[in-house]
Amino acid sequence: MKCEEVRDEMIAYLKGELDAARKCEVEEHLARCEGCRRELEVSRRVLFQTQAANEASIVKMVDGFIKGAVESGASDIHVEPTREGADVRLRIDGVLHPMKQLSEQERDAVVARIKIMAGASISENRLPQDGRVPFKVGDREYDLRLSTMPFLLGEKVVMRILDRGTPMLGLEKMGFLPEHLEAARSLLHLPCGVVISTGPTGSGKTTLLYSMILELVNPARNIMTIEDPIEYEIKGIEQAQVNARIGLTTAAALRTFMRQDPDVIGIGEMHDLETMEVAAHAAMTGHLILSQMLPPDAASVPQRLVACGLDPWLVGGTLAGVIACRLVRRICPDCREEYTPAKEALDYLGLQGQVGKVKFCHGKGCEKCKGTGYRNRAQLHEVLTIDRGLSSMIVSGQGDADAVFKYAVSKGFITMTEDARRKILDGVTTAEEAYRILA
Repeated sequence: MKCEEVRDEMIAYLKGELDAARKCEVEEHLARCEGCRRELEVSRRVLFQTQAANEASIVKMVDGFIKGAVESGASDIHVEPTREGADVRLRIDGVLHPMKQLSEQERDAVVARIKIMAGASISENRLPQDGRVPFKVGDREYDLRLSTMPFLLGEKVVMRILDRGTPMLGLEKMGFLPEHLEAARSLLHLPCGVVISTGPTGSGKTTLLYSMILELVNPARNIMTIEDPIEYEIKGIEQAQVNARIGLTTAAALRTFMRQDPDVIGIGEMHDLETMEVAAHAAMTGHLILSQMLPPDAASVPQRLVACGLDPWLVGGTLAGVIACRLVRRICPDCREEYTPAKEALDYLGLQGQVGKVKFCHGKGCEKCKGTGYRNRAQLHEVLTIDRGLSSMIVSGQGDADAVFKYAVSKGFITMTEDARRKILDGVTTAEEAYRILA
């Protein structure tokens, strides 16, 4: 009997579906072949996990996690391995909250169930995996973006929740200060150049990038994007998804885009030199490029581009502007009350002189905000326009973050800290929340 034949019949053998004669042949081969014995153990584990994952109680539990997360307004579901089993936590308004604890047996079955839903391999637990799960709660459709990672105590699973029915916000609904909104729109209506949305993970920069693209949608424009992955579909533009396994990288897509007569090109994220160079040359040839990066503030972006290997003259000559953002939690409207903020937060934000002159508010905690005092989030922004002076500084190698920041402030640059101060005084968020995010 050959190894291939045995491997084809392993599941049937484990389920006891082979007749006596065939079962004896398989067992004789397994006694001789160590490789097939190892594969048998893998198949045994996969079969066991599949059976456990398809039990009604596990299916109901996983569906309950997802439904509960959606109803709570969570952005992510975490299944984190522990020595006892796993902790399930939800990220709500940027902060993780405990949801449930699982036993070891429940954890393995839950992870297997999620993998089956996402089309990932149950047998692979040594390498990271990605996947996507379509899910429906009521009449709304969602995409769950799956990521698994093996750790010391087992596999961790994170699912990002994407609401396919959520309309894109648009710039006017992003909470811009009037000065910031005017500056952002001026950048987006330039004929060419690179405009970057920046901020750390979870800062809202992807939503900002989509809102920037939405601002430009027009039958007279050819707008094309390359994304990894496509998080939201926008009517009126052409969206492509990266597939590195077949050679469709971001840089490769951009080169093809240049032969597709584009007016505006959106790039999900610029994180490698090749992509940056192609994007810069596309901007030089008369195209508007919109993308996102990870530096925490606007002034750091020129320095980051140069540090990645892009020539300073390309950065100074093509970078048109940067819009930085962060997310702060809003005060819950149902438990709002006056209070005195912590001195540390007031000192950092420069609001000491306002104590006693204005009313500071926070949420004392209620059932609707789950005792946090916050509900939903608002964006903080800063908009950096690259004028001739800044362009010359970058080209001459003087475009480090501190120098760019000082120059911009001298020209009336409104910082994110100033945006936070205004939102605190307007009662949108608290001094402690702004301090937590910005400091």
